[in-house]
Amino acid sequence: MNEPLIDPAAAGDRTVCRPDALLDVAGKLQRELLPRLEAARFQVPDLSRGAAGTWDIAQGYADTVRRAREATGDSLQFVLEQVQRVIGDLADTATTVRDADQRAAGVAGRTDSAR
Repeated sequence: MNEPLIDPAAAGDRTVCRPDALLDVAGKLQRELLPRLEAARFQVPDLSRGAAGTWDIAQGYADTVRRAREATGDSLQFVLEQVQRVIGDLADTATTVRDADQRAAGVAGRTDSAR
């Protein structure tokens, strides 16, 4: 089981962000989850044309199967887009934190050197 990076009970009012941890999660999602979601979109089975026959009730079921397949494909596309968005947000947050840390280190360095 993965242990949390920060114990909320011990954190108090401190906020800690580890850009490397965010980038690790983003990379893992990019490498492991996105390809599986992309592949799943094309693996949703479809009922071949004429498989249900010409009977009107069977045709109704075939239409239902077709709509369900389309809805499943649309849902997978939506999930894929949301995961891509999360990956982008993780990377953007990591970059923002690193930039802020570098700016803070620069200010602290100048303050220390002025003494």
